[in-house]
Amino acid sequence: MNGEASVTGAAAAVRVLAVSRVPPAPAPAESGAGEACVKLSLFDTFWVALPPIQRVFLYDLPGGDGADDEFQAAVTRLKDSLAATLALYLPLAGKLAYIAETGDVVIDWAGDTGVAFIEAEAAGGDGMMDVRRLATDEAHDVPAFLALVPEVDTRALPAPVLFVQATRLPGGLALGLSVHHAVADGQAVWRFVGAWAAAARDGFPVTKTLGAPHYDREAVRVPNGDELAREMLRKLAPNLPVVVATNTARNRGFSQRSRLGRRTFYFTGDGIQALKRRIDELAAAEETTENAAGSNTTTTKKKPVVSTFVALAALGWTAFVRAKSLAAGDDTYLVFPADLRARLDPPVADGYLGNCVKGCLASADAGDLVGARGLLGACRAIQAAVAEMEAAPLGGTERWIEKMMSLSFQRLCDMAASPRFRVYEASDFGFGRPARVELVSMNHDGGMVLVAGREDGEVQVSVSLDPARMEEFKAHMLAAPAPAN
Repeated sequence: MNGEASVTGAAAAVRVLAVSRVPPAPAPAESGAGEACVKLSLFDTFWVALPPIQRVFLYDLPGGDGADDEFQAAVTRLKDSLAATLALYLPLAGKLAYIAETGDVVIDWAGDTGVAFIEAEAAGGDGMMDVRRLATDEAHDVPAFLALVPEVDTRALPAPVLFVQATRLPGGLALGLSVHHAVADGQAVWRFVGAWAAAARDGFPVTKTLGAPHYDREAVRVPNGDELAREMLRKLAPNLPVVVATNTARNRGFSQRSRLGRRTFYFTGDGIQALKRRIDELAAAEETTENAAGSNTTTTKKKPVVSTFVALAALGWTAFVRAKSLAAGDDTYLVFPADLRARLDPPVADGYLGNCVKGCLASADAGDLVGARGLLGACRAIQAAVAEMEAAPLGGTERWIEKMMSLSFQRLCDMAASPRFRVYEASDFGFGRPARVELVSMNHDGGMVLVAGREDGEVQVSVSLDPARMEEFKAHMLAAPAPAN
């Protein structure tokens, strides 16, 4: 049935114990909630035809043996706190629906709301699903990770917004989430996770640092936004309420993900500072060379500060170019999201539960990224893309899909999330920070995810790539400047 989750195929490593529904508590009628439906904004519409975002959180439980009573206590805590959090985050308890009369897609949480909650356990006793192994391996066990998140069919509307899976593992617990990207971007999802964890840990989903969410799409108005959104829907999903046919590029990419290799790298604060110094040295050397060749008059250019995101994105992009064996004359691209909340006029409050990001596109000749100054060339291309976005936050929004579809995906690196996302702090549900957090839905050959790491100052970089290219990618990533002694 449409919208149901499954744990079959690659997920044969787990066995389903129970499936239940967690409704908001108090229910919307009791909480005095207003209208139970919002129309997707233009920013939301970009994601309607894409697979859900899937994340897994791996925990060492205090007992360490995954005992029945310990697992059930954790599940009860997760369910009760989820119900309380959904009472504030009502769109996540609803579904995406198509309104034929208007041609709109909406988020509807009227009537029988709730989130499907799957309880499962690792099957077999070979140790392959041990939480400590999964949490420490550099190379991901892709079939295992896929088994730990709910697989949701969203190819036709109405479709659920959120599914949850808790799996008992030897040594601990895995919490898997599937969230439809058309309802929330990265910041919104992480604020929800933080609120849910606070409710589980402290009893309150709203804290001083996590105010109540808001989700009125009027907050992200775009000129002619409604008509642009409908036009976008006609391009992305011309057969609504069928969102996507089984033979489209979206599903081909979704089905190939298990054939991609995935690894995670960790960069310490000292290592990141060393990388930034190396980039500054390259810029200074280039400026000295230009001044010497140009004239007797020394000029000093005001150089944009290299942020942690820019430095690591540049490193990942140049590693991608080398791993793909791209050369001079090959155009290559890096696409990454920019949060527009503070950049719109008027600005959008941080608690906005929806999509408020714009894609940024950096481009360069691969020959400029593989030489000795490749890192500097990548940084400048990324900074130019950021500057273009900041100069016109809404510029080109309506043409974004056409622009992306015109590119060669084989030469495109897709950078997601942000080192600002403190995912390990956000996901302490009362049994400690997770041992590992990963994005499971990495479907692109050249996809990367940057988030704050488990240790202070650390950044975690995960990549999906053709396995035949991974060792070359790794060699370049690990050749980054080491921190000074």
